[in-house]
Amino acid sequence: MYKIKDITNKVFCDNSLKFLKKIPANSIDLVITDPPYNAGKIFDKVKEKKYFDIKFHKQWLKECDRVIKPDGQIYVFWWPKFLKEMLDIFEHRQILFWTKPFARMMKLTRRWENFTELILWKTYSDEFTFNPFHDIRNIDYFNDQPPFRGRYHVAQKPIPLIEQLIMASSNPKDIILDPFLGSGTTAVASQNLDRKFIGIEISERYIEISKKRLQQKPLL
Repeated sequence: MYKIKDITNKVFCDNSLKFLKKIPANSIDLVITDPPYNAGKIFDKVKEKKYFDIKFHKQWLKECDRVIKPDGQIYVFWWPKFLKEMLDIFEHRQILFWTKPFARMMKLTRRWENFTELILWKTYSDEFTFNPFHDIRNIDYFNDQPPFRGRYHVAQKPIPLIEQLIMASSNPKDIILDPFLGSGTTAVASQNLDRKFIGIEISERYIEISKKRLQQKPLL
């Protein structure tokens, strides 16, 4: 089992399930993550499964339940296709919505084009951090995110979007965990806001990108 002080403010190239098992229980304030959607996409030469992998999702969610503090929270980005399947195993408090400013135009003849991603929000008690914004309304719909100044991953989320979730649901020096770090956006947003972070990503390429982003000034 790791000591929490030894793994904060670091990113790790590892299997998320294996690494999560080594994080101490009740040590994480907030989880923000964008797990595999099982859409069959290819990320760094690794192809996702095209069916809902219920065993895998149950395993990592169970580990997040274990490591998070009793008053902690979790945000999980998800997509509509397997929403029912995810909600069957994820007891959520609310569903938030994000309209993607960069969704690709596709030739679709038999369905509406999807420009929206879902953010599933879970709390573990009624005593949790929630900081209201002073300059914008706390609404469940995000659509005002600026364009990317640097895009490193096909599923990358805008830093301001992640920052809003962090500001609302944590305080300075809290520990933010992302077990599917991708190109490092959650770590960058955490560092911008004086939060500690732990990032796990299986791709060596994206870990190197994350490390470079964390060293940039300003962080992008």
